[in-house]
Amino acid sequence: MMGGLPSGWMRRVLLLLVLITGIFLIAMYAHTSPLVSLQPFAPRRSFKSPWTWVCVAGRCERRTSRTSRTSLATCNALCGGNTRLLWPRPTGSVILGEEMIALSLQHIELVTINTVDDDLKSLLEHAKDVFIGNIRSLIKTPNARERWSIDSFVIYLDPAGASGTRLTLSTDESYHLELSQKARLLEAKISAKSYYGIRHGLETLSQLFWWDDSAGHQGTLRVLAKASIEDRPSFHYRGLLIDTGRQFFPIEQLKRVIDGMSASKLNTFHWHISDSQSFPFDSSFFPQMARWGAFSGDEIYTPEDMKDLVDYSKIRGIRVIIEIDSPAHAGAGWQWGSDYGFGELALCVDQEPWSSYCGEPNCGQLNPINEHSYKVLESLYREILDITEVRDIIHIGGDEVNLECWAQYTNITQAMQASNFTDLHAIWADFERKVFKRIVKANKDEVPKAVILWSSPLTKRPWITSHFDPKVHVIQSWGGSNWPETGDLLEDGFRVILSHVDAWYLDCGFGKWRETGEAACGEYRTWQTVYNHRPWRDYQAANLVMGGEVALWSEQIGQASLGPRLWPRASAFAERLWSDLPTAGYITEESVYTRLATHIDVLQTRGLKTEAMWPQWCSQNPGKCL
Repeated sequence: MMGGLPSGWMRRVLLLLVLITGIFLIAMYAHTSPLVSLQPFAPRRSFKSPWTWVCVAGRCERRTSRTSRTSLATCNALCGGNTRLLWPRPTGSVILGEEMIALSLQHIELVTINTVDDDLKSLLEHAKDVFIGNIRSLIKTPNARERWSIDSFVIYLDPAGASGTRLTLSTDESYHLELSQKARLLEAKISAKSYYGIRHGLETLSQLFWWDDSAGHQGTLRVLAKASIEDRPSFHYRGLLIDTGRQFFPIEQLKRVIDGMSASKLNTFHWHISDSQSFPFDSSFFPQMARWGAFSGDEIYTPEDMKDLVDYSKIRGIRVIIEIDSPAHAGAGWQWGSDYGFGELALCVDQEPWSSYCGEPNCGQLNPINEHSYKVLESLYREILDITEVRDIIHIGGDEVNLECWAQYTNITQAMQASNFTDLHAIWADFERKVFKRIVKANKDEVPKAVILWSSPLTKRPWITSHFDPKVHVIQSWGGSNWPETGDLLEDGFRVILSHVDAWYLDCGFGKWRETGEAACGEYRTWQTVYNHRPWRDYQAANLVMGGEVALWSEQIGQASLGPRLWPRASAFAERLWSDLPTAGYITEESVYTRLATHIDVLQTRGLKTEAMWPQWCSQNPGKCL
């Protein structure tokens, strides 16, 4: 007995409640939309496509077929000349066969030969893993069954006795790739004089693979059976800049940028890590910088984060150059000096009206007569050099100094007079001279092969020849391509890196982000504009052009838009710097469109977010959209 009720009666009540609940649930399910209730469990409906692709005069054309099918990927691989699959296009001889092999990932074996350098061996092991990962990303049906054409595919990596693993200004990045079949054995050999040549060869070899979704019932992995490629870059410095001072991007997202650079054979990640708006570098020497300058405690880069990105990049053939801009573009993060007995490290911080003291809000400029400013910079650069291990190249900023900021301080004008300086440009030049000395100390008393500065009034005549050394200083010329400054620099014997704002600034074209003033840099730069820009054609001393860099400043770039703003435009830039292909004015040949469309597919299979270059129909109907 419970509460005066028989236990049997209680069981009947409970049973009745269960039945009522069940009826209620069934009624709910019955009145639920089938699309809603069944969608998570419904199998994807498939159908047999009526389309096949046929190679006609070097172009894949779509046709209907009731019998056998050739996939677009297979047609692209076998049709269209000797560079049909490759981006960037090789600069030497290229022979691609028209036979293909069906294989599985398990058939692939990579073997290192002719090296005793342990560091090189270790790096090559990592490169092998990246290669296998890139091939795995192509596979759409992991357990697909097919009649394999081979028993094994052996890839020999021959660095030809090379030693060392650093990418320097003198590194030979060339490679030679041979691919051939012997009965049921497929062999490839990549020969190079450096790790970076081997890595580029592996990237090229990965582009000779594709997924054939028309083979069998589930598709299969394929690779060309024959290839012979000689290749080397036209320019050594092939850079991409990301600005993390105005927006914060997590390390994992920066790694996706590195993935895209690696697929496109870019070799220099220029990390503009800080600006006047924020200082996210959590320095071990001066943690005050991030505490005072980061957007939040979660939006920082620790030395461990940075080393992780550096190691990730090196495996993928890319060096990381970290820029702490000075003396301008230095506000947030530098405000703590007086509280710690260092005096004012930065001046004009957040000063209004901002338009009188800097190019965009918020303002900030280092104090050129405070020795502690140089002490802090030296420590930061020492830490950066140790993290990146790039010691032959360093970027010190040096752009957009506002002399009115300094002119309002009596102690600066007095110091100028005491040094017999007749112009504030001389104070600026003196700042750069002192920074250079600090850099040499931070670099273990070794003068770098290239100290890079942004072009500015100080890098024009007469200042450039009075204060800078063409054997050491390299000028990154960012002005318009029709500005005379680049030609003048070359005539004066200075090496240059080209980043012309009217062609290679990828942040342009999204209007104003503030009410006053004009939009930062005008119209959108299309991939065709990026691709067809060959400024060295117009220079007499073109041999002094080290290369170029495409820039993505982040005033209007968020985490969701980072990838699409870069790709495929940065890939178009990459082919220009690797191959330096001739162009007829602004007419881009059809093969560039089709190869770039294929390259975008590669980027997407590797997890990158890209912009579309044309309607998807155009990819399936090559030649009909041009």
